[in-house]
Formats: sequence, C-alpha cells, structure tokens
Amino acid sequence: MGTEMTFNTIPTLINRNVMLYPDRVAIKEVEGNREYSFTDVKDRANRMGNALYGLGLKKGDRVAILSQNSVEYTEASFYVPNAGFIFVVCNFRLAAPEMLAVLTDSEPTALIVQDQFVGMAQQLKDSVPSAKHFIYFGAPDKKPEGWLDFEEMIQKASPAELAVDIFEDEIAMLMYTSGTTGLPKGVMQTHANFVHAGRVCSRLNFLDLDSHVFIICPLYHITAHYTLFGAFYVSAPSYVFTKWDVDLFLSSTEKFKLTGGMLATPMVMMILDSPNHKKYDVSSWKHIWFAGAGIIPAVYKKFIDTYGNILGEHHGTTETTGVTTNLGPRDIQDAFDRGDNNILESCGRASFDMEALIVDENGKPVPKGGVGELIVRGPGVTLGYWRKEPETKKAFRGEWFHTEDVCSIDSFGYIRIIDRLKDMIITGGENVYPAEIEKVLHSNPAIKESCVIGTPHPTWGEAVTAVCVLNEGATITPAEVTEFCKGKIAGYKVPRVVHIVPSLPRNAAGKILKRELREQFGGGAK
Repeated sequence: MGTEMTFNTIPTLINRNVMLYPDRVAIKEVEGNREYSFTDVKDRANRMGNALYGLGLKKGDRVAILSQNSVEYTEASFYVPNAGFIFVVCNFRLAAPEMLAVLTDSEPTALIVQDQFVGMAQQLKDSVPSAKHFIYFGAPDKKPEGWLDFEEMIQKASPAELAVDIFEDEIAMLMYTSGTTGLPKGVMQTHANFVHAGRVCSRLNFLDLDSHVFIICPLYHITAHYTLFGAFYVSAPSYVFTKWDVDLFLSSTEKFKLTGGMLATPMVMMILDSPNHKKYDVSSWKHIWFAGAGIIPAVYKKFIDTYGNILGEHHGTTETTGVTTNLGPRDIQDAFDRGDNNILESCGRASFDMEALIVDENGKPVPKGGVGELIVRGPGVTLGYWRKEPETKKAFRGEWFHTEDVCSIDSFGYIRIIDRLKDMIITGGENVYPAEIEKVLHSNPAIKESCVIGTPHPTWGEAVTAVCVLNEGATITPAEVTEFCKGKIAGYKVPRVVHIVPSLPRNAAGKILKRELREQFGGGAK
C-alpha cells in the first residue's frame, strides 16, 4: 500500500487476513466450483485496482455495479474500495428510470455489468456520460463489443501493491436508499463504518474461525454487506448464494455445514412453511439472525421448537451501516420464560457501541414509556447523503442520526417501533400512527394486507384512510372494515375511509409506496 494507512480500512482488513490465514477460504460459490483464499483475494484486489488505474481512473472515482448476487459482486465489494475508489451499489430490481436516477446522482466512471443486465446498461449508456468504461461478466458469448471483461482484466493486470493511501474516514461505498418517499439517496459509508460493521456482526452473530457464513440477502442491501464484513472480520469463509430458494438453502446448509448468517424476515416464514423444511440436516446452524420486519411470538416459538433457540432479530438502517438494535436468543428465551410478549414485539436493545435515545420534537429525551423519535449515535453512523446537503443536515445532527422511527423504550431498554415519523397522521389534533391501525386490520381473516394513510379532510385536517387487499375468496365491505376496528382502538383512530383494492403499489425493494396511495386517494373525505 501507500506510505500511510489507518487501521480501520478495508485494505488493512485484507492484509491482516492474508498475514494470519493466507490459505483459508475467503469466498466460496455455493452453486458453482469457484473459491478464493484470502491470498487470492489480496492478489485479485491488487490486480483489479491496477487495471482500473490503468484505465485512467483516479482515487475517489465511482465504480458502479449492476448485478444480482454473484462471486464477482462479492469480490468487487472489497476490490473497488481497496483501491481507493467508491463502490456504487445498485438495486438490480430498479426500473430503468430509477436506475438512471442513481447513476446520474453518483456519476460512475466505470460500470460493472452482469450479462442479464446488458440491455438495461445499453439503454442507459447515452444518458450517463460519466461512464467511460463498461466491465462485463457472465456468458462469454453475450459480451458487447468494446466492453472489458472482468476476469480478463484481473488476469492481465499487475499484482503489485497499490501505491495509494487509504484512510478510515474516506468513503468506501454509496448504497442508495429505496426511495419510498422520494428519489434515492446515496448513503456515504466509510471504511471505518464497514470495519465497525464487521466487528459488530461477528460479536452479535457469534461468528468465529469455525463459522461457515451464508451470504444470501441481496448485496444491494446493507444486511448482506454487514454479514459479509462480519465473516471477513473473523477470517471465516463466506458462502455466496446467487438466489433465494428454500430447498437450495437447506440442502446447501447440509452440504457445506453452514453455521449462520442473516435472513430477510420473509425467508424465515418460507423456511417454516416449506413442506421440506425437516427433510435436510441443518444441525450445523448455530445462530440465525433476521432483519427487515418483526415476527409474531407464534413464529418465534415454531422456529425454536423446530431448530432450537438460535434465532435473533437485528434492526438497523443503511445510514448506520447495519445494526442499531438487536433482540438476541437470550432476550427471546427470557420473553417466553416470563410470558412477556412486549419483549418479542420490540426490536431489542441498542447494539453495543451504539447509543439510542427517544426524543420529542424539541430533541429532549422522553420519559420511559413515552413516545418519540429514535435517534442513535456510534461508529456505525455514516457521513450523510451524497451531494444532498439539506437532507444530510436534517437527518444527521451533530453525532446523532435521526431515524424517523417513532418509538418507545421501557425500563429494561427494549425499544418498540410504533411507526415512521413521516407517516404520522394528525386528525382533529390527535397524532395517529398507521402501524397500530394496520395491526388491527391484519387481525381480520378477510384482510391479506393493508396500508393506512392520511388524506385531506376539511374539518379534521386529515382523515384516517385504510387501503386493504383481501385474501383470495374473502369478502368484506368498507363499512364492515370500519365496524371491525371499533372498540379495538380509540375512536379517532378508526378509519373514516376504507378502499378495497386488488394490490398495493410497491417499489423495487418491496416497500409500499404510500405517496402513490396518497395521490390516488387524496381527493379528500367527508
């Protein structure tokens, strides 16, 4: 490396692993035969860095990727920031206009493209003038003329040490938020953020040298990178899945003796609902964690009864590089021992090295049991949003990141998410949190899913409006929905308006687009 380098950087993490465990497997392909040792990772990282500098890239230039989970994606997550470039993580599920917004904002000099996304890249090429180099990987016969080949670049480049200084407070990645409430925002994550994420993940997920860690969440999401750096932090191998499939996941657990990793909440449900979930030997599992949304006590119990007390929940944001709170197996067992569902309905307590407060609109801590906004600080908090100073100033105030999660905290430190601050409805001077109403609606057997929004009302300011999707074959009228809610929640919280729709609009990450519902049903209520 260069003449100066601080410890909390991706290059130092790579160098440490090479020094301690040069021949240990670092990255392994689950559905193929490729695997790379830590020495291989170091060699290939240097080669890729030298190849990019050879193309004329400069330190701080952005290199974006358009790909599903792959070994190449995993490699690039290390190789690009290792060389002093900024890795731009793109959600491959974005539509072309949304992808263009990300690329226009980040202005990458180079774009790494998997074969199945060549069409989209070519469609956007002329609209992204910053992209001078297109790097391809996938089926050889699909590589466009004039594009560079990922593997060929590595093989032909020099393995010499990179003559570049990397510092812990420099940006390693731009990871874009989903854009539920507007255009995507690029979260500026530093080298130190990721080293911290690795340290936290290894501690909370109980990772060690004997761990075999699965990487199965999408790599455009912080959850996957949090897990990837956790494995790297303890020099454990990462087993990379290209797709989610229950049987593939369970059979791979049996084959490779996978010990743990991170799942998205729906994956937990799909495992338990699979008719084959008891067919495979998954006794190698030691600790399984999930993130994305909470699960009900009955699901916790079913998982524990089936696999033992090895399940835990993480809650976090891209802006905190992973975890802000966690609900561990001990917490869950304690909840069952005490018969306290309040613990299970929480998102746990503040993660180590992270401080959490619940504050009112003036930034003052609320009393225990009071409701306010969750703010956090610690080494995981990022620099802010790329080229968006007003949004950064609003969300990042001093050392504190304002999550816009409306929460309460009990005397034991368990934090319960009530809603999102921006989604709060004010009706007749009363604050109404949609999640509370949605919980009631979801207890009706006719309702498959719902979304509660505020729509303009001439008297009350906003009317509580429920948009519901019914289960197949179910019937229920809007009036019956309203009647069902009466008595279960305060009168002012009962939906004044109910719409029955075939489906709810969602973005590429699967989040409900409340702004579209407000536009569709915001004509006012009587």
